[in-house]
Amino acid sequence: MQTALVTFRAGEGEQAVILLKTLPVDQQAYQLIKSDSGDLLIINFLHGDPDILLDKLISKFNFDGNQGRSLVIFTPDTVIPRNKGKKNQAFFHASRESLLTYAQEKSRINMEYILLLVFSSVIISLGLILDNIAVIVGGMVIGPVLGPLVGITIGIILGNVSLIRQGLIAEILAVVIAILLGTAFGYFIPNVEITDALRIRMYPTMADIFIALAAGAAGAYALIKGQPGASLVGVMVAASLMPVMSTIGIGISMGYQPMIVGASLLLAGNYLSLLLAKVVVFYFKGLKPQLWYKNKARKIMRRSLVFILLAVVGLSIPLGILTVYQFYMEKPVEIIKTIIRENLMVDWQYKVENIEIEGNLINAYIYAENDIDKRVFIDIKNKIERRLKREYNINFKIIPLKEINV
Repeated sequence: MQTALVTFRAGEGEQAVILLKTLPVDQQAYQLIKSDSGDLLIINFLHGDPDILLDKLISKFNFDGNQGRSLVIFTPDTVIPRNKGKKNQAFFHASRESLLTYAQEKSRINMEYILLLVFSSVIISLGLILDNIAVIVGGMVIGPVLGPLVGITIGIILGNVSLIRQGLIAEILAVVIAILLGTAFGYFIPNVEITDALRIRMYPTMADIFIALAAGAAGAYALIKGQPGASLVGVMVAASLMPVMSTIGIGISMGYQPMIVGASLLLAGNYLSLLLAKVVVFYFKGLKPQLWYKNKARKIMRRSLVFILLAVVGLSIPLGILTVYQFYMEKPVEIIKTIIRENLMVDWQYKVENIEIEGNLINAYIYAENDIDKRVFIDIKNKIERRLKREYNINFKIIPLKEINV
C-alpha cells in the first residue's frame, strides 16, 4: 500500500474530489481536509492502479514549480485496512511517480555516489587479491551500481531519455573507477597471483547469465511491490557487478589477456541480463508510461529490447563455448588433479604441474623429490577411470627435483 498527500490551493480540493468520483476509487480510500490556507487530500492506494489516478490529477493540476500545490507519495510501515478482502484481492504495485523518484535519486552522480564507488572498489580489489570472500561481499554491499541500472530500466519503460542518459553516465563512471582502482592495486601490490576469486570471474558460463536474470527479476519485483530497500543487498551480491569490474583492472595490471577478456564478457552479460529481467518484470507487473508519452515510450522500449536481446544472443555464443570448456574439459582436469593429490602420500614431496587430455590419452606432469612406486600410479589410474567412467592411457611424467647448495 502507498499513500498520497496532495495539497491544493483553497477551494481546489473539491475539484479533485469530483475527479476522483469519475474513477474507480472507493470513497473510503480518500479524505479531503479544507482550510482557508489550502486543501489537503489524503488518498490511500489500497487497490487498483494508482498510475491512472495520478495521471488524471497531474494532467488537471500543475504541480511543477507551483508553491500552492504539492504531491507526496510514501509507503506506510504498517497498514490496518478496513476491508481485508479487498486488500488481499488487490493487484498492487508501487506508483510510477515513486519509482521514478527512486530511480532519479539513485542514479544521480554526487559526492556520496563517488565516495561509495571508491570505497567499494578498494575493498573488493583487496578482497580479490587476498582471495577473501567475506571482504568481497562487504564491498559489494556498499557498491551503489544497481541504482543507475534501475534508472536506465525505468527510463526505457517510461520513455524518459534523460533518465536513461543519467543512468548510463553513472554506470560508465562506476566501471571506470572500479577498473582504475583495480589496476592501481594490481600494480602496487607485489607478487599478485591469480586467486580462486579472480579465476572464477575469468571463465564465465551460461549459468552466470541465468543468475543475473534471476537477480534482476528479484530486484525489480521488490521495487514494483513498493519495497525499494528490500532485497537489493542480496540482489547486489548475486549480480556481482563490482567484483567483475575490479577483476578487469587487476587483469590489466598483470597483462593477462584471458582475465581481461573473460571478466569483460561476464560484466557485459551481467549488465544485459539485469536490464532484460528488470524491463520484463516492470512491464508485466503494470509499470506504464504516462498517456501522453505512450507512443514515444513504446518506440524506445521496442528498440531497447531488440538491442538487448541481440546482444544477449551474441554473448551466448562465446559463453556457451566457455560453458562447454568448463564442464567437459576443465572439470575432468580438476578431478584428475584431486585424485592424484589424494593418493600421493605426504611422505613424497611432489607438485602436480599440469594435466593434458587428448581423447583417451592423459599426460600428467608431476614434480617429485623421491621415487614413487608404480603400484600407486596404477591405483590412481583405476580411480580416475571409475570417476570419469571411461578408460584412459595415462603417461605419468615425473620431473625429478634436485637441491643444489652453492
